[in-house]
Amino acid sequence: MGAGGVESGPVVSGPGVSGQGGGPQANCPSCGASIGFRWAGAVQTTCGYCHSILLRHDLDLTQVGEVSQPPPATSPVQLGTEGFYEGRPFTVVGRIAYRYGRGHWSEWHIVFSDGASGWLSDAQEEYAVTFAAEEPAHLPSAREVRPGKSVFYATTEYVVTTLTTAQYAGVEGELPFEYWDKEEVLFVDMRSEGGDFATLDYSEEEPLLFTGEHVAFEGLRLTGTREVEPEAVQDVKTLGCPNCGGSVTIRAAGVALNVVCESCGSVLDAASPGLDILQKFEEHRRIEPDIPLGSVGRFKGADYTALGFQIRTITVEGLDYSWREYLLFSPEHGYRYLSEYDGHWNFITTVKSLPKRISGGHPKAVLHGETFKHFQTATARTTYVLGEFPWQIRVGDRAVCADYVLPPRLLSSEATDEEVTWSLGEYKTGKEIWQAFGLSGQPPRATGVFANQPSPHANTASRAWGTFGLLAALLAALLVVRMALPNSRFVDRETYVYDPARPDSAVVVMGPFTVDGRPSNLEVSTVADVSNNWLYLNFSLLNVDTGDATDFGREVSYYFGVDGGERWSEGDQDDRALVPRIPPGEYVLRIVPEGSARANYAVQVRRDVPARAFYALALLAILAPAILVTLRSAGFETKRWAESDHAPED
Repeated sequence: MGAGGVESGPVVSGPGVSGQGGGPQANCPSCGASIGFRWAGAVQTTCGYCHSILLRHDLDLTQVGEVSQPPPATSPVQLGTEGFYEGRPFTVVGRIAYRYGRGHWSEWHIVFSDGASGWLSDAQEEYAVTFAAEEPAHLPSAREVRPGKSVFYATTEYVVTTLTTAQYAGVEGELPFEYWDKEEVLFVDMRSEGGDFATLDYSEEEPLLFTGEHVAFEGLRLTGTREVEPEAVQDVKTLGCPNCGGSVTIRAAGVALNVVCESCGSVLDAASPGLDILQKFEEHRRIEPDIPLGSVGRFKGADYTALGFQIRTITVEGLDYSWREYLLFSPEHGYRYLSEYDGHWNFITTVKSLPKRISGGHPKAVLHGETFKHFQTATARTTYVLGEFPWQIRVGDRAVCADYVLPPRLLSSEATDEEVTWSLGEYKTGKEIWQAFGLSGQPPRATGVFANQPSPHANTASRAWGTFGLLAALLAALLVVRMALPNSRFVDRETYVYDPARPDSAVVVMGPFTVDGRPSNLEVSTVADVSNNWLYLNFSLLNVDTGDATDFGREVSYYFGVDGGERWSEGDQDDRALVPRIPPGEYVLRIVPEGSARANYAVQVRRDVPARAFYALALLAILAPAILVTLRSAGFETKRWAESDHAPED
C-alpha cells in the first residue's frame, strides 16, 4: 500500500532526527500539552493527549483538526521504533492508518539519520519500504488502471496487482505534509519480476508514485518495539452471536475483522462491539476441520496458530471439486496457509516477486529462475467458512485460480476484479502436518495423485539408470578385456570338400586335438562356399578317453537373386556354434555333411570364446529394472496430468 496524503509539495528533508524530548519543543494550542519533535523537518504532528492535528509554523502550532484514535497496530512497530534499511539507521516518527473493505494497514513515516524520509508499510505482517519517486514519467489515470496493466518507471516494468479503495482511519506522530480528514483514496499496488514494489497514490489530482521493495521483518533489525503476542493471538474473547445466541470465540483480538459463528455459520464483524452480522449462512451444516482452530503448529522454526478455515470449490465439466484451506498466523512471520485435498497438503506462502508467464504451447511461469508448468485454471468459490480472518470474507466469494507445478512446489495465482495475488505451496504429507500440530489419531489418507505431489519413482528411476550405466560400462569393459586376451584359444582348423558323387567325402574326422586346463566352451565355426544352395553338417564331439559324445547339427545356406528389378539375399555362408563347458581331455570331431551340390567348407575349433549371447542377456537383465521403474514413473506422471487442463489424449 502507498503512503498517500501529500498536500503541500514534496517530502520535507530536515537536518536530521532528534531523540524524543531532545528536539524542538512546543505546546498544544488545544490542551496545552508539551509537544516534542523527533524530526526537525516535521510539517505536522498529532497531540498524544487530545488527538488534535497540529500544523507547525516553526515552533508555533496551529490546530487544524481532531481525529479519532487510529486503530491499534498489530505489529511490533510503534512511534520511536528504530531500525536499519540497507545499512542506514532510521527512526519511526509518524503513522497514517488506513481502513478498507478487507482490513486495515499502517504506513509508518520513517526518518533517516541524514534527514531523508520514507515509508514503512505494515500490511498484515508483511512489510515494504518505499520512497516518493523523483519526477515520475506519465502515470496512468485512475480510470486506466486494472490488474495486469504494465506501468513503466525508469528502467523497471511494474505490473498492477491490487486496487484498493481505502479510508483514512487516523494519524499519529510527525508527518512531512499537511493532512487531516481525508476522504476515500484509491491505491494501486504494483510489482515487478525482479521483486520491486511500487504504489500509485490517487489522493491528489496528479497521481503520486512510491517505489521500493518488500522487506523481511528480521532484516529491519528493529529495536524499541512493543510486545504483540498477547494482543495478536493469545487475547481470546468470547461473545454471543447476534443471530443464534451461540458462543463465538475470537482468538486474535485486534487482528480479526471477520469471525464465523460455529453454530449457525453467520459471518460476523469482529471489529464491532456487538459482532454485527455481515452474512447469514443459509445451509445449516457444520463441518469440523481436521485441524481444530486455535491449534498451534510449528513450521520452519516458527509457531503458527490456526485461525480460520474455509472450503473452496471449483466446477469442472459439471462436477464439483472441493478443497480445504486453513489460515495460519505467526506474530513474527505473518500469515501462511495450509490447503488439503484428498489427503494431500500444501504449506503456502505469498510471493513477493511477480512471476513471468510464458504463453504458447504448454503455458509456463518462471519464478526465481525455476520454470513451473501450467496445470489448471478454474474459478474457485468459497462454499464454507469458519473461524476468524483479518480481511472480509463471505460465502460465495469468487476468484480465478491458475496453478503451475514443479513438484514438490505449486505456484498459484488468484485474480479478482481488484487484485491478483501469487503464492507458492510446498507439498506436505498428512504425517508431517499431524506431527507439526501434535494431533492425535491418523491424518486423512491420501488418494490419487496430486498436482505437485513428488513422484515416489523419480529418484528411484534416476538411481536405476545410474546403476544401469555403471553396470553396462563394467560389462562392456569385461567384454573388451575378454576379447583382447592372447589368441591361445585356437584349437584346430581344417578344410574339406563335400561332393555328393564321392562317398568317401561324406564322413570326415577332425583331430585329435587337446582341450587342457579348466572346463571351457568350444566354438565350432564353419565357412562354406554355398551359392543358392545349402550344406548341412552333423557334428559329434567325442572324448577319446571317456567315450562321451556331444552331438549337434548346423546348416549353412545362402540364396540370392533379383525380383522385380530389386536384388535380394537370404542366409549366410558362415555359421558358428558354441558348445558349453567341455572338460579337459583328448577329442576328435566327427563330421557328416549333407547337401545336393559340391561345396568347399572349412571348420575351425576355438576354446574360451566370449559368449556374446551371454553379454546380451546380461545387458537385458540389468536394463530391465531401469525400464520397469521408468514405466512406473511415467504412469505416475500420466495420473498426475490426467486431472489437469493438459490431460493426455486417449
